[in-house]
Amino acid sequence: MKIFRIVALLVLAAGIAAAIMHRDMIDPVAIKGAIAANPFAPVIFIGLQMAASLLFVPRTVLGIAAGLIFGFFWGTVWAITGALAGAAAGFAFVRWFGATGMLDTSPGIGRLVERAETGGWRTVAILRLTPLPHSLTNTLLAMTNLSWRNYLIGSFVGMLPMTLAQVDIGAAGVALLQGQQWLLACLMLAAGIAATFLLKRWGSQSPPGKLD
Repeated sequence: MKIFRIVALLVLAAGIAAAIMHRDMIDPVAIKGAIAANPFAPVIFIGLQMAASLLFVPRTVLGIAAGLIFGFFWGTVWAITGALAGAAAGFAFVRWFGATGMLDTSPGIGRLVERAETGGWRTVAILRLTPLPHSLTNTLLAMTNLSWRNYLIGSFVGMLPMTLAQVDIGAAGVALLQGQQWLLACLMLAAGIAATFLLKRWGSQSPPGKLD
């Protein structure tokens, strides 16, 4: 089992290095050109989301690509599904290495992590709204004793507002290129950003709670 983990870690490291080296090629338009015509585009897109989560590729790129490829409604469906799948993949990968609870005993941050764990899904949602990279958040949360339920619920709630905004940017881009009315798209973008701030404010004022 140890050899499998070492190989997996080496493959992941190589993938991250490749993503960094070719980061200029990872953009929404390129992703659209690569998969938009494929009948299995939604499945491929979710797979890309999972890979992006493991390789530290910014989630914004995939969110905008979802809007370009699928439009606002289905783009949102596939983007949030892929984001959750990616979050789960990153969480599971780190815990596969036996890192569960590692941060609880770390000097200086053990008590902070313990307080965060008592916040349950609300803590996860608030953390998702911070500027921390998506992949780094997955890794840090996997190194706590947070339950899968709280992790997934909090991730969904916290990622949804900006997912709506990102997908809407992509969908609005298509509308602009086609000369269509895009006022509604702009309003949805503003609503997504506003929801982000409102959720963060609500979460910080709500008493801690767990969904175990």
